[in-house]
Amino acid sequence: MRHPWPVPIAAVIVVAAVLGCSDDPGPDTPASDEVSAADPDASTDPDPDGNDDPVAAPPPDPEPCRHDALEDADLVTLDASAMMQLSLDVADRTHRCAEFVVVADADDPWASSIAAPAAVILDAPLLLLGDDGPAAVAQRIDALAAEQVITVGVSGAGLPGAVTELGPQVTDPTALALEVASYLEVTRFFAVPTSDTLARAGALSRLDGQSVLLPVDGDPPALSELAADLLPTARLQVVATDLDAAGELSGKLLGVGIDAVVATRPMFLSGTTTTWLFDADQTAAVAIAAVAAAGRGEAILPIDPDDLRRGDTAPQRVRDARPQRVVTIGAITDDAVWQVPLLLGGSELPGGGFLLFEDRRMVALYGSPETSVLGAMGQQSLDETVPRLREAAEPYGADGFEVLPAFEMIVTIASADAEDTGDFSRRTDIEVVRPWVERAAEEGIYVILDLQPGRTDFLTQAQEYEELLLEPHVGLALDPEWRLEDDQVHLTQIGSVEAAEVQEVVDWLAALTRDNLLPEKLLILHQFQFGMLPDRDTIEVRPELAVVVHMDGQGSLGAKNETYAAITGGAEDRWLWGWKNFYDEDEPVATPAQVLELDPLPVFVSYQ
Repeated sequence: MRHPWPVPIAAVIVVAAVLGCSDDPGPDTPASDEVSAADPDASTDPDPDGNDDPVAAPPPDPEPCRHDALEDADLVTLDASAMMQLSLDVADRTHRCAEFVVVADADDPWASSIAAPAAVILDAPLLLLGDDGPAAVAQRIDALAAEQVITVGVSGAGLPGAVTELGPQVTDPTALALEVASYLEVTRFFAVPTSDTLARAGALSRLDGQSVLLPVDGDPPALSELAADLLPTARLQVVATDLDAAGELSGKLLGVGIDAVVATRPMFLSGTTTTWLFDADQTAAVAIAAVAAAGRGEAILPIDPDDLRRGDTAPQRVRDARPQRVVTIGAITDDAVWQVPLLLGGSELPGGGFLLFEDRRMVALYGSPETSVLGAMGQQSLDETVPRLREAAEPYGADGFEVLPAFEMIVTIASADAEDTGDFSRRTDIEVVRPWVERAAEEGIYVILDLQPGRTDFLTQAQEYEELLLEPHVGLALDPEWRLEDDQVHLTQIGSVEAAEVQEVVDWLAALTRDNLLPEKLLILHQFQFGMLPDRDTIEVRPELAVVVHMDGQGSLGAKNETYAAITGGAEDRWLWGWKNFYDEDEPVATPAQVLELDPLPVFVSYQ
């Protein structure tokens, strides 16, 4: 497979010699027309001497040095605690042989970043030396039959073949980059602020086989020194996380006579068969991925290693790339790897994205569509409920958060009678709820199905509404106030639930979410007394869910504030928090501004 990157002249000469390429046929080889004139049959007789010896077959084409050992998998996870081993694993998947090998220090982030473009220019694998010494790297160099080893910022002691050491004693990354550029005879650079980690990753994503990374210190003395060291023909493209910062640095470089422009080609290009996902803070892994991807015209993208769904743009970039194969490289957690299929082919939330509460909060109307007695949801038609909800939600964006409107619908209602099921809980038929769910999808509204289970358990009731919970914009709420023991009745006792029963719902709902490639799903736990969830903090929250503890008490604002402080006080970070306003029972109803002053800040607010 040919690649549009420069091939060293020495490599071209070697190929010509092997193939016997020449314009001169040689003194002992007659020209083709002379052969034809001497013996008209010579050109067609495969065995002119008359014997039956077989004609030798032409030699097979040599196997290409570059290869792709990832074709048998849609998702490849390359993880290693040591960057040296990771570099060896990737090289094993990208090169069968190599004339050049580039070696850098696994523990020096700038050395590996500067070495990466050199490896791309030389069409070479990038190998990193770790604390275990050079033995494993030397063994791989021998296996690749490499003729030239280029070390960047590290000694070549113990490495086989012809070794060229570039800056083994150089501690300044800018000087190291200039030495590498001089060796490669390169005058084009991606200039990166020395402290901008994401920009360094962005520059590595742009490797073009013609440019070297150049760390740049923006202080005037350092810039003046850089101007003296650069050749007059040098041209810099400035890459920074922030365009304003890139423009500022470009202006400083121009001010000292260096030809510099802000890089305009989009960072982290996509649209290829394979996309490599990396943690931008794990610089050595980024460099390894960049070399492998650039050599095959593939894309590399930064992600949060703990949660691929997190971030304003990264998840959407992965989704837009639509790769046939994804490679995660470095310390990407197992809880992140399972999210790859979700990003590529799963459903998004209303308004986009996969996480509910990244710079976003939810505001809901609460009640039952079947009756006006239980809250605001049933006090008007569906057509009238949508604008009422939007009016209630709008003020909660005053602090810059996006507001996601929601319907919280009681679908199993606490009953004074045993009902046909004998559990003192009246079900709302799914066909009554469905028009609200479908309209919510059209309007960009989230839906929460609220359960008041009486004498049955929460999981049993949740499973009855599974077909609605399979929708990406439908979550679940558990109301322990209405969870009765076998000898209890509603409004005589306040119900409660043990953590073990809640955990069953958490595990089932999380599996439903993961197995069906759904975005993060909301689970609300209502609570206004400690006894409603006595062992709440033993519940294990799963990454598929956003779990909100919702303080849904009523009364005076002072009393509600005290209850909120008590419910949230000393709690673990696993919980998100919610607040409920009662139109008729609260004295007075808290204003949006007052709710937004609560500490901790609620992510969910409802009106009943």
